[in-house]
Amino acid sequence: MAERLVGADIAPPDLHAKITGRARYAEDFRAPGMVFAKLLLSPMPHARVRRVDASRALAMEGVIDILRADEVPSRDGPREACLTDTPRYEGEPILAVAAVDEETAAAAIEAIEIDFEPLPFVIDPLESLRPGGPNAYVDGNQFSGQDGWSDFKWTNTDFAKVDAGEMPDPSCPVEWTKGDPESAFAESALVLEETIVHQSLTHHPMEPRSNMAYWEGETLHAFVSTQSSQQTKFALAGALQIDPENINLVSEYCGGGFGSKIAGTTVMQIPALFSRKINRPVMLRITRYEENYVGRARPGFQTWLKMGFLQDGKCNAIDLIIVQESGPYGAGDFNTAGMIADLTYTPQNMRFRGVSMYTNTPPKAAQRGPGGAQIISMMEPILEKAGRELGVDRFEIHRMNAPRGDVQFGPRNATLTSVHAVEALDQGREMFDWDAKLAISGKRNGSKVTGVGIGLSPYTA
Repeated sequence: MAERLVGADIAPPDLHAKITGRARYAEDFRAPGMVFAKLLLSPMPHARVRRVDASRALAMEGVIDILRADEVPSRDGPREACLTDTPRYEGEPILAVAAVDEETAAAAIEAIEIDFEPLPFVIDPLESLRPGGPNAYVDGNQFSGQDGWSDFKWTNTDFAKVDAGEMPDPSCPVEWTKGDPESAFAESALVLEETIVHQSLTHHPMEPRSNMAYWEGETLHAFVSTQSSQQTKFALAGALQIDPENINLVSEYCGGGFGSKIAGTTVMQIPALFSRKINRPVMLRITRYEENYVGRARPGFQTWLKMGFLQDGKCNAIDLIIVQESGPYGAGDFNTAGMIADLTYTPQNMRFRGVSMYTNTPPKAAQRGPGGAQIISMMEPILEKAGRELGVDRFEIHRMNAPRGDVQFGPRNATLTSVHAVEALDQGREMFDWDAKLAISGKRNGSKVTGVGIGLSPYTA
C-alpha cells in the first residue's frame, strides 16, 4: 500500500488559521466587564508570610480586589496550591490583584507590603541527602501518603566516596536488580564509570500559560492553553470542587507545551476563583518572566553510572544510581530512566537505585520523553567510548546492544508488542550511506568540522 503521508507535502488542518493570524489563543478571548489579574511572586525560595498590608494597593483607582491564599483550596502534603502563604520556591504565587488594566494591577502589586520569615532551603538535592543537610520542607525530605514525612539521608561513608569523585554504595527508596551485576562486572573486558549531571531545563513554550474565566450561575467558562482539554477539565473541576459538567472549557489552539500543559497548570485556577469572588470575568496573562517560574521544568539528574562490556562490545552489566531534583512538588522521571536504560542497552545484569528529592526550585513536569531523554543523553557517550576502547564500530556496538522483539526490561520484566530497533538501524545505515559518511567524519573545512554520529532511543510518551 502506498504511503499517504510519508514523503508527501501536507497541509495540517490548522495551518491557514495560524499563518493568517485568525487562530485564537487563550489570551485573545475577551468578555464584557473583564478585568486583569497580576501575581505577586515570592522573592525567596522558602519562607512563611507573616504579614500582608494591601491597604495602599486597594486604595488605588482602578484596583478591584485582591485574592489571598486563605481564599483558595488548600493542599495537604507536598501538593501545589495556586496561591500560598508558605512559598517553597522563588517565584511561587503569593497573592493576586485584579484591576481594570494590567498596568494598574502591576502598580498595585508594587504597593503591597509583605513581611516574610525566611526558612531553610535546598537547591541541590545532594545537599538534602547529606547528614544534617537542609530540607525543602520543615517536616522532612521524603513523603509517604500513609506515613507522612520522614528525613532520608545517606551516610558519611557514602559522601566520602561522592566527595572523592567515586561511585557511592547507598541505600535508596527505589531499588531493583536483575541477574548478577557484580559477577558480570568481574567477567567484563571493559568497565567504565562516570559521574554525570543532567541539568533541569524549563519548557518555555512560545505561548505562556495565560487564561481567562468567568461564571454564569454554576457554569464556569474557562479559556485556557492546554495540551489536553479533557484532562484539564477534570483537573480544574477537582481543584475547584465542582462537577466537570459545569465547566465549559475552551482551548482552540495551544502555542506549545512540551508536556507542561497536559493537565493545564495550577495558576489557571486563579482567574476562576477570582471571578467567582468579584463576579466579573478575569484574565491572567503570564509574562515570559513569570513563565520561567510557574511554567514547569524537566527534572534534573545527578547520576553515577557503571557499565561493563564484553570484548565484542556487548553490554553485559549496568549499575545506575540517580538522584533526581524534583522541585517542591515531586516528579517521577527517574523510575522511567532506569527502565529505559535496561530497554535500550539490554544488559543481562543490572542494578538500579534511585531517589527523588524535594528541592526549593520551580516545579517539575514531563518534558518530551520524560526520563528517557535524560538517561539516553548521558549513556550514549559511554557506549561510544566503549566502542573506541574496544575497537568496535559505532554502528555495530549500537546494533548488537539494541532490543529485539523478545526484550524484557525493568523490575517486572515488561515486554513490548512492537520492537523494530534493529530494522530501523539497518535501514538508516543504508539510507544514510553510513560507511561513506563515516569516512568524512572529523574532516575540517576552514572553521567548520564535519561530525557524523549515531544514537538509539525509545520515546516515552
